[in-house]
Amino acid sequence: MGCCNAITKFQEEQATGEIKIETNLEGAKPFQRRDVRNKTVIRIVTRQMIKCIEGHVADYYEIKEIIGEGAYGCVRRVVHKATGVEKAMKTIMKSFVKLSEVKNMLLEVDILRKLDHPNIIKITEVIQDNRCYHIVTELFYGGELFDKIVELKNFKEKQAARYMHQIISAVSYCHSHGVLHRDLKPENLLLVDESKNSPLKVIDFGISRLTSNSFSPARRYGQPHYTAPEVFNNMFTEKSDLWSCGVILYVMLCGYLPFLGSKESDTIRQIANREIDFPDKEWSKVSQDAKDLTGLILNKDPNKRPMAKEIMMHPWIQSNMNGLCHKIRLDSVKNLISFRSQEKIQHATFEFIISHLSTQQELKELQNAFMILDVNGDGKLSREEIMEGIEKVRFTKYFDIERIIEECDADGSDFIDYSEFLTAAMDWRGTLSKKKLQSAFKTFDINGDGKIDINELKEMIPGLSDEDYLEIMREADKNHDEAIDYEEFEKICMNLNKFVAEV
Repeated sequence: MGCCNAITKFQEEQATGEIKIETNLEGAKPFQRRDVRNKTVIRIVTRQMIKCIEGHVADYYEIKEIIGEGAYGCVRRVVHKATGVEKAMKTIMKSFVKLSEVKNMLLEVDILRKLDHPNIIKITEVIQDNRCYHIVTELFYGGELFDKIVELKNFKEKQAARYMHQIISAVSYCHSHGVLHRDLKPENLLLVDESKNSPLKVIDFGISRLTSNSFSPARRYGQPHYTAPEVFNNMFTEKSDLWSCGVILYVMLCGYLPFLGSKESDTIRQIANREIDFPDKEWSKVSQDAKDLTGLILNKDPNKRPMAKEIMMHPWIQSNMNGLCHKIRLDSVKNLISFRSQEKIQHATFEFIISHLSTQQELKELQNAFMILDVNGDGKLSREEIMEGIEKVRFTKYFDIERIIEECDADGSDFIDYSEFLTAAMDWRGTLSKKKLQSAFKTFDINGDGKIDINELKEMIPGLSDEDYLEIMREADKNHDEAIDYEEFEKICMNLNKFVAEV
């Protein structure tokens, strides 16, 4: 299984320190757990599970129309046969790519499976046949931000600020996990749907790099219009990504690029030498705060550019984000408060369904709630953010914040991450289906024998002691055959009384 082996190799390189992704929790205080010395933190990270299959795509998906094309292949809409969930599938012809580009593709898969943020595209599986690699991801219906800019010429400031908040939040999250995107532009920002306030998703991590990888040259790709000046001198840092965000902001506010020559060399010369300007014809209608932030980000000296967290706290961003708290649905807050997770198999399964088998329509309201609660935009919820959000929706009944943390924080990070929030806040009584359970079971049943054995359980819920795994198996294995068959699995997952409690 070549594709799977290559991804496994990347995992091995991470383990030996050659490639490394670290979680930086700087910027917010972690939760203080009760009885922390006596509590066993069970790490549930099924959102990171990416199936790598050798076989025919048509066995798993109905292949629909082409929705995009690139240098090495195309992107199609596909429908998962088992669940009916629509996805996007990027197909890359093996004959068109060099070995180095295959490695880039596999690194993109490895990077994306670790990123868990409401404004970053999620990958679900990779299928390989004799001719192609097929990368399956979320499907979005709203088109590129680039097309929206062309259509509107320029955005109203409130809309531009809210998009900017999402972009910077995603980029900051990438940087905190040691990832440089390196190709931020409106074409790589997709709208989830066609609604007026559709959220954005950052896509195309094909040339992304890890900051711990010292062999990451500042090579330029494509057109230079969104490229930071220092990149032309072989230097790419986090601030270079932020410059690209500044160009995107400039375009959103006025409808044209800040640096545009008659040919590529002229554009590069302008980026390197000409100071940013704001022509009165378009910019006289733009607020001073918006111009101030744009100018700060497009400072040619990367050392003088603001950090992502400074951009997030700029008065222009903050003033335009005010008034969103009323859009949090009380139901999602009630579900979060009443969340129970006594069955770890059930919790792991629901997190997998959220990350791999749920539609954008099912997640939209919860995604919106998470982004509103995440006041500092770091892609995770702190204790203070949760308490503030609950107070904003005027939830008057008693709630135990420490219990919420202990129940929802599945990976032991001391924050509630995006997928953890979705898992806890989802109305499972109304959305859980047997089709999704069957599809999840097939993923956990790695060898395809119709059962989850002790080794597959370890893959499903990593990091426990042998005694813990035996205890979980004993509780689930009702027919005592030393494995969990589908009937036993379904009984655990359909027992929603253990998963949620009435508030």
